[in-house]
Amino acid sequence: MECASFIIASLAFLLSLIAFVKSNAAAKTANDLTKGQVEMQIREMITSAKTRCADLGIQLSGDLNNETIKLSIVAALEDVMNAYEEACGKYNDNKVDKERFKKSYMVEIRNIVEDENTSSKYQMPQSKFQATVKVYNEWNNIE
Repeated sequence: MECASFIIASLAFLLSLIAFVKSNAAAKTANDLTKGQVEMQIREMITSAKTRCADLGIQLSGDLNNETIKLSIVAALEDVMNAYEEACGKYNDNKVDKERFKKSYMVEIRNIVEDENTSSKYQMPQSKFQATVKVYNEWNNIE
């Protein structure tokens, strides 16, 4: 009788272990899919903001004195910086694949943080783009 109880308990343990492993694999797959969706949303958000800014720049080139377009460009550039801020926030919250994110955005983030037209917006501690500054500093080893 003890032998049968041991066998049943062992089989139950084995089945529980198999279920646990499969459950973890399914959770990892779901997490990978979610990260992939977040990464696609980030790319779309950044691309859309940059496209709007570029389109306004083209419009301004036809009329360099148009104050409305100039103000719209400032707002569009702010949207680009906000898109990178949102993306870096997702990076900091581990909602994206960090290695892939770094490969995709390292140069872009460095460029926007160091650009003479936007660098003043990234001066700490007053910057409202703290997630972007944090990522920039992490990648560029600035202490």
